[in-house]
Amino acid sequence: MRLFIGGMRGSRCSTGAEFAEFGGDTTSLLLVGSQGERLVLDAGTGMRSVAAQLAAMEPGKVTVLFSHYHLDHMAGLTMNPLFHRPDWSFVFVGPTFADGGVRDAVTRLLAPPYWPVSWEKMGAPIDFAALTPSPADLSMPDGVSPLMILRQNLHVRDCPVPHPGDCMAYRIDDVDSGTSLVFATDVEWAQRTAVQETAFLTMCREPRPADMLVIDAHFGRAQQEAFAGWGHSSREDCLTIARSAGIGRVVLGHHAPDADDRTLLEIERQVKKEFPGAMLARAGQWLTIGG
Repeated sequence: MRLFIGGMRGSRCSTGAEFAEFGGDTTSLLLVGSQGERLVLDAGTGMRSVAAQLAAMEPGKVTVLFSHYHLDHMAGLTMNPLFHRPDWSFVFVGPTFADGGVRDAVTRLLAPPYWPVSWEKMGAPIDFAALTPSPADLSMPDGVSPLMILRQNLHVRDCPVPHPGDCMAYRIDDVDSGTSLVFATDVEWAQRTAVQETAFLTMCREPRPADMLVIDAHFGRAQQEAFAGWGHSSREDCLTIARSAGIGRVVLGHHAPDADDRTLLEIERQVKKEFPGAMLARAGQWLTIGG
């Protein structure tokens, strides 16, 4: 699998030359499976860069998978010109929370008064789907939540994580290549319950440790207490998770909006000393998973 980072800035965009290296757009990533599947993870303003990468590929179906529906993970829906092209099609998939599900969130945003063109009037066919159970013949560890399947090759498992208003983390397994990714944005690990910890680490470890963990590392531990309840994790917690799960490659994201390139470069230097397989997410980069 290959992973493109359109943006991994947290909470709000950052602009200016001092944010050029790591990028200022909010969370949106593109995962390309070994059979050519296109899976977009969240639709923050980084989706404009994701759309540019998609536009260079053969038109076809794209699945957009949401972790939750806060605006910094949805604003990029207004920035994708492929929604207006009939040779592309999109299916929006996501969890259902107390405030509603994926159809509610998308159709409210892509409609007046928030956007002039309703999703129903866009040229690309658009559909919606909730997370669906797997066929019975797919054996998974006890206690692991159901799978959603894309073309029978990408298996997507979900796991609730602590965040205000709720959020889902995902594990994506590529059956053909045998590679796997865990995507866990907007998780406050310090607020986890014992049940949440067990479920998340099980998802990371089984049936084998994931090849890569992409995770919210908005704060350092020194700032964690001051921002308790904001819904984000410390870098130190993220590295502890990776060690516990046996994951060797970690991409730290959801960068604080005021953290400029100089700050993030110093953070990355410190992180690599502690965990050589860790790096900070940079907008515009392609990563190979399992290679």
